[in-house]
Amino acid sequence: MSTATTARGIPGNLPAEVTSFVGRRHELVGVRRMLATSRLVTLTGAGGVGKTRLAQRIGLDMRRAFADGVWLVELAELRDPDLVAVTVAEALGIREESVSPGAPGLATFLADQQALLIFDNCEHLVGACSDLAETLLRSCPGLRILVTSRQALRIVGEATLTVHPLSVPDPDEACTPADLSRYESASLLVERATAVLPGFAVTEANCATISALCQALEGMPLAIELAVARLRVLTLDEILARLTDRYRLLTAGARNAPARQQTLRALIDWSWDLCSEPERVLWSRLSVFSGGLELDAVEYVAADEMLPADTILDLVASLVDKSVLARTGDCPRARYKMLEVVREYGAARLAGAGEQDRIARRHCDWFARFAAYGDAHWASHAQTDLVGRLRVEQANLRVALEYAVTAASPEVALRFAADLQNNWFVRGFLSEGRHWLDRALAMPAPRHWTRVKALRVAGWIACVQSDPVRAHALLADARSLAMTLPPSAELAFLPLIEGNLASFGGDYAKALPLFEEALARFRELGSLSGEMWTLSVLGLARGLAKDDPTDGYPALAECLDLAAAHGEVWWRSFALWALSVLRWLAGDGPGAAEAAKESLEAGKMVKDEQFSLGLALETLSWVAGTERRDQRAAQLLGAAERLWQATQTSLAAFTGLRDYHDESLAAIRMRLGDRAFDAAFRRGTELSTAEALTLALERPAPAGARPPARPRRTPGPPRTPSWRSWA
Repeated sequence: MSTATTARGIPGNLPAEVTSFVGRRHELVGVRRMLATSRLVTLTGAGGVGKTRLAQRIGLDMRRAFADGVWLVELAELRDPDLVAVTVAEALGIREESVSPGAPGLATFLADQQALLIFDNCEHLVGACSDLAETLLRSCPGLRILVTSRQALRIVGEATLTVHPLSVPDPDEACTPADLSRYESASLLVERATAVLPGFAVTEANCATISALCQALEGMPLAIELAVARLRVLTLDEILARLTDRYRLLTAGARNAPARQQTLRALIDWSWDLCSEPERVLWSRLSVFSGGLELDAVEYVAADEMLPADTILDLVASLVDKSVLARTGDCPRARYKMLEVVREYGAARLAGAGEQDRIARRHCDWFARFAAYGDAHWASHAQTDLVGRLRVEQANLRVALEYAVTAASPEVALRFAADLQNNWFVRGFLSEGRHWLDRALAMPAPRHWTRVKALRVAGWIACVQSDPVRAHALLADARSLAMTLPPSAELAFLPLIEGNLASFGGDYAKALPLFEEALARFRELGSLSGEMWTLSVLGLARGLAKDDPTDGYPALAECLDLAAAHGEVWWRSFALWALSVLRWLAGDGPGAAEAAKESLEAGKMVKDEQFSLGLALETLSWVAGTERRDQRAAQLLGAAERLWQATQTSLAAFTGLRDYHDESLAAIRMRLGDRAFDAAFRRGTELSTAEALTLALERPAPAGARPPARPRRTPGPPRTPSWRSWA
């Protein structure tokens, strides 16, 4: 179904464990029973009550009941209802080079799957989630959906369970340390207190205070965690005193709000009151970020005369100490995240201060600059870092793109969406790229090169998605506009994309001169990325167009040398795969296997990239078939098929290669027989990505164990520009 698996090889993307989960035994049993009889179950309840953790725990407990996995779809940071289906596809690991991950495409993909989807935090996207759930459940009989939301989806067949706060001690009864363990809220409070203060213990002296805190916080898990975080600087009695005083003030406030929401609001109000004015200003400004933030971005977006840039680090540290921000993960770059309820609180404060548009504009500008930097420095030693940062900043990019297409100028929106071309293509987010490009292109049309670039990137996406009619129309518009403008680098990209469109259709006579025109222009411009792209597809086209496949070797060799010299990974991997195909056609089986394995080694450096992996597995299966190693060939075909299914594409888009796949498969099946072939093929489809790589490489793959397919140049790497250079 997808390449994501748990540590034990079970399909899915859930965390290995759910932290800070206590109690909920009755809810766990109840939801499991509901899922046995209802295909849609929604957990409702107030924000901070623990719906997400409960859903994740249920998913972990039920993993083995769903052969095709349990998949968590996080929607809290998504704002655009049009991207709900795309987000589900991404959570499933679908890379949709040829099939859009809309509701119909997802329904087809999941039609025969036994899977559980968890739609987490749907309350702001109820309409879109309801429509998608209804479509999927109607078409996919083996599918179950578990939803967390502050309100039900209200569609036929939905079963709902209200998640209540954790149990709390009775205020009218005396409580001993032994008694506290019977109450879920007290168990959570003690667990979290021990994490903050390792020497913490329940005693006769603090038992009553713990009980009173649980009562005051009304068993809300989020409220308990926020309050207990204060143990770094306050005692339990001091926390209780401040909470009690704060709640008295609220009794004269918002009487129409539910008590639990008053409690949570009061707790965040209290956190706000404990902050200095500069900390409050920064807190509110950080609310424009989504999915996390990094220090350099904060310094650009939030700093001004009121908050000088040289004070931001200390203010961020203070917000971490006060649990407004949390350091997340073990990435090379420090990254911070806000709880969603804390972010929403900050957003309200930002709007109240009249700063929302100005800070949102700065946020958009920062990520547009990041996109431009990534596009300009793609062909460099920074490429793998760029891919990683694109992955973690996906939510921020969406927020910034939304601002760009609704509040910025058309030039900003067009350039922003087009500069992310490598994100859309290499990471497989083609339909999302098309979504943003379409919205930018729908804005008042400027006579500017930014529109030409957006048109040709949209045309390239249409080409890869097997939509040649749309691709031709977009490229025609791009060329028509380009002819009215002063010269630009886009004049090199237009024949490159036009050549790809012809090559995909098998018209090499048309493609080759277009590639050669593009190559000459890129060399004149000094565009390494464009030159490597062109050399890789030119070499493949030359080898496929003529009787002698070795005619394509020189162009591919040039591409590999350039990639090795400049630290480029993606086109190196693609060119090595192309070389493997041509060597196989030329009768050089060992050389083809060597190049395909080098492609796999290079492709591993681009995390989550599966398309070039599938290509290399295909070629290795053809080589194994030629060598009559039919069991291996069938397994490799199965492993490749799993990747084609996960990415929703196949070699069918490559007209010149489709026949080789079909002929190889037929020959292997004929020699093995249907039963043996099907068994080996099935074993291949069941391999994880790591297992498929082990099978393909036929070795543990120690560094330097095999010489590269092409000698590498060894000059020192060019200086990689600093991230700060695009600030």
